Amino acid sequence: MKSTFLLSFLALTALQAGEHIVKESVFEKTVKLDATFIPTEATVLTINPQEWSNYTIDTLIDHGSSVKKGDILIKCDPEDYQKQLAESEKDVSARKIALARAERELADLEISTPYELETQRLAVERAQQSLDHYQNIGRALEVETAKERLDSTQRFLSYAEEELKQLLKMYGEDQVTEETEEIILKRQRSSVKSAKFALKRTQQSTTWALQKTIPQKAVDLERKFAATSRAFETAKLNLPRVLAEKRLNVAKAKRKDAIADQKLADLKKDGSFLNLTAPADGTIYYGAVANGAWSLGQTAKFLKLNSSLPKKTPLLSLVPNTSPLALHGSVEQDLRLLLKEGNVASAVVSADQEFVATLTKLALIPDSSGNYDVAFATELPADTPIVGAMKAKLEVSTYRNENALTVPSDAIIEKDGKMTVEVKLADGQNESREVTTGQNADGQTEILSGLTIDQVVLVP
Repeated sequence: MKSTFLLSFLALTALQAGEHIVKESVFEKTVKLDATFIPTEATVLTINPQEWSNYTIDTLIDHGSSVKKGDILIKCDPEDYQKQLAESEKDVSARKIALARAERELADLEISTPYELETQRLAVERAQQSLDHYQNIGRALEVETAKERLDSTQRFLSYAEEELKQLLKMYGEDQVTEETEEIILKRQRSSVKSAKFALKRTQQSTTWALQKTIPQKAVDLERKFAATSRAFETAKLNLPRVLAEKRLNVAKAKRKDAIADQKLADLKKDGSFLNLTAPADGTIYYGAVANGAWSLGQTAKFLKLNSSLPKKTPLLSLVPNTSPLALHGSVEQDLRLLLKEGNVASAVVSADQEFVATLTKLALIPDSSGNYDVAFATELPADTPIVGAMKAKLEVSTYRNENALTVPSDAIIEKDGKMTVEVKLADGQNESREVTTGQNADGQTEILSGLTIDQVVLVP
């Protein structure tokens, strides 16, 4: 666009230097900036594997290629991935068997723990009963039994000796001892001898029982009761702990199993990144086409054969064939203040490529460089040669008055907060007139009030 008031001004200066005739004309303010044609629709292709990381490029599509939906854009070497997947799948059976065994052990502990606690409680109860019975009844009874056994042995010896004595007396009256009588006496003498030995042995065992066995049994019962009591107290503490620990271990094993299952599932999904395919018909750009900009980023470092693809990094962008183009650029703060959405601009690509554009986006906050992003919509003909990443020069109309009165900005005098101009009257005299000013651009100022058409203003 061209500012028509400049043409009017050049024509008027031919009348008389230092004088300006006030006329109605088009007054327009414009902002000039550079912009780039960027597709408004694009799919940025990245990989975001969870487990696998070795994506080595085997085949790679060329930058700027036209593709059909489903075409392979990047193909990676699958050999190492397939080996890892096979190993991971083999680990599943062992992991499941170990978990099942641990779950069975836990189930057994759930049953055996209360049973073992009850068994040990009963052992303490029975040890207490045995100790109490021995202390109250059993010990005295064993002492009495030992003594009675000794007395019985002594009586038995006394009876045997008395019987031998009577036999000797009876068989000795006739002064003749028959063979049968000899046998009977021999047997009785043997009985006396055995009874004496039995008495000797009983005396020794009774002494040992009274001095050692019975007191030691009492000690043993006391110690057994103390040991079973300690064992029960320990069991009450440890057996629930063992059970709780087993529960935690099984829960942990289940979590690990679930995590391992998820890792395997993620690894299987990661296989989909070995072949990147086109999501639609369109054109392939290296790098990212997003947020009104196209950036190659670091693609030159990794988009080549035998290189490894990074994850979460823009690799390629697919621009659909149906995606319209928009103009994107950035402006400094001063120009940002002059713009507003809806401003109309002319976009010049070349001498025979000029289009009308409309400001559709005006960033509210600056980017890292301090500039503000702007975007313009434009309608290009179907057969346009314009493609993404081409440049254009924009001239944005920020103000336009079709019937403006303007004067050279140098003609305006500011004093005490008032704006005045020197007007040449018909009688040749000059008069100071107060005026109300509007916009100014390219050395011209818009006059809102205070002047009329055809008045002559002096320019110092």
